[in-house]
Amino acid sequence: AARSLPTSDLTMQAVADALGVSRKALHYYVGDRAGLLTLMVLDQFERELAPVRLPIDDDWRATLRAYAVAYRDGLIQVGIGGGGADHATGFTQLRGLSTSAALALADRVLDALLSAGLDPDSARHGLTAASNIAQSAAQTVVAQTASGVHRHRAETTDALSREPHDTYPALRRVLASAAPSERDAETQFEFELDVVIAGLDQILTAG
Repeated sequence: AARSLPTSDLTMQAVADALGVSRKALHYYVGDRAGLLTLMVLDQFERELAPVRLPIDDDWRATLRAYAVAYRDGLIQVGIGGGGADHATGFTQLRGLSTSAALALADRVLDALLSAGLDPDSARHGLTAASNIAQSAAQTVVAQTASGVHRHRAETTDALSREPHDTYPALRRVLASAAPSERDAETQFEFELDVVIAGLDQILTAG
């Protein structure tokens, strides 16, 4: 019923009317408008991830990477694509979500990691790390400037411009080495995934 309503008309009363029930009945099952919006965000997330098909070969690295990309993109769609402050609130509530689509992807990744020879704890830590990276990457997209530079980087650069040139040499060197056109969010996302995969590789090598 909520899907059928324009965002501007989305109220508890409008949903109750569409369902043919009283507003009191809707409040009993949903709580309030914030609860309704959370359900909508989770519903959209489910629909975003449901069509995703992870690799079916034995390459656990490709499977883990595909999962992280799908999870990040799903979060971006529900957290940013919907627009508005209410959707942003819903985005923060997605941490630890357990929709069936997300569970199915997680199970597929865990199966790939376990089949590769990782012990259950290492597989769990690897999946959690990939999920955390995906969530962080999605949130970083919000913090990018129009040119693709992370707002923190832009703010740091601006702050340094007001300081004496001989201060904070390491920070200045690192910022100066980054290409101006670099897409900060995507680059950081790939770097963190590479680090996790390399770490899991080390665990496998160590037996």
